[in-house]
Amino acid sequence: MIDIFLISSSAERAPHIVARLDESGVVYRLRIAYCTLRQLRMHARAIRSADLLIVDDVDLSARDLDGAEETLACSPVLHCMLVTPAPSTALLTAAMRVGVRDVLSWPLEAGKIGAALTHIAAKKNAENAGGRRAGRLVSLVSSKGGSGTTLIAVNLAYSLASLRNSRVLLIDLSQQFGDASLLIADKPPPATLADLCSQIDHLDAGLLDACVMRVHANLDVLAGAGDPLKAAEVQPAQLEQILWLVRERYDAVLIDIGQSLNPLTIRALDRSDAICMVVRQNLLYLHGGRRMLDIFRELGYPSGKVRVVVNQYDKNAAVNLPTLEQTLGAKVAHQLPRDEKRVNEALNRGVPLVISAHDSGLAQGICLLADMLWPAPVEPRKGMLGRLFAARPNAPPQLKPGH
Repeated sequence: MIDIFLISSSAERAPHIVARLDESGVVYRLRIAYCTLRQLRMHARAIRSADLLIVDDVDLSARDLDGAEETLACSPVLHCMLVTPAPSTALLTAAMRVGVRDVLSWPLEAGKIGAALTHIAAKKNAENAGGRRAGRLVSLVSSKGGSGTTLIAVNLAYSLASLRNSRVLLIDLSQQFGDASLLIADKPPPATLADLCSQIDHLDAGLLDACVMRVHANLDVLAGAGDPLKAAEVQPAQLEQILWLVRERYDAVLIDIGQSLNPLTIRALDRSDAICMVVRQNLLYLHGGRRMLDIFRELGYPSGKVRVVVNQYDKNAAVNLPTLEQTLGAKVAHQLPRDEKRVNEALNRGVPLVISAHDSGLAQGICLLADMLWPAPVEPRKGMLGRLFAARPNAPPQLKPGH
């Protein structure tokens, strides 16, 4: 059973929303408050105990969501849904910034709410049954084309899968040509992200497994559309459903975003535990990086969520680290050294650098970056008795000679 809190500004529309909830077939418990979004804080306690918050308001504006941000931030696992006629672009952008999962138009289409209810119920049932913790999701973005995010993403994925023995999924969200799969496989993928989204109404573990490409015992790749027109058809709500599913099935999820910021990629960034922004020591990259960091601040991302990584680092470059940090207004979290020879050899062989040249400085730098973005769990310290018994294996006692 899931707990739903419905805030509606109309006693006439609320019954229609309840009817859509009933159509889903999901068992739920409902509380209704007849008010507007501006009065959200009055119901903060009820919101914290809910799994799904539905706000039905015909007069929603982007400015109204500013007051809701604080309330929603106190419930990071809450699924929030807005229902309003003809939502504007400004409203959609503001909704994503404050953590709203879905913005639906009135009148409601059949199945829209039902799909969300089904996923919320499945997630809650998994948690109640002792399901494992959701995998950590990290997105890689480029401040400008050619920064090397795809190469870094592929090698990060291999590092986690082979050295950490983690179940890893790499999602290629690049909306140009989606070439991540080409760097690690010599065969076409069984399906692409766009193909999976076209069957989103049937999304389950079986369909996901049929669409991903297995490139390692622990590493799957969900290939990019490979066609900008098909990539443009992927909707943020569709990506949201996929991310819910994959976080329950993988220890680590990487998203190669590229340099495009739009409603789709912003949805991925919103759901990410960390964002890795890749730059190079070049004025054009710094200009793009500064603008991108400004956008991240406008979206409300905390500074600790974004990590700046310098690729092809050169200590003798005209743009040194102090200049770079001053220009960006942010500290550099990590540097990856230049190693064009090893990179080209790996690309020509179709083998990840962390496998073909694991002893190179670049490969080791990528492994260190993996440790930074996916910190290893800290083992709890044992007490004195625990350390004493741990030092003595549980073996049967040995008799002394002569006994």
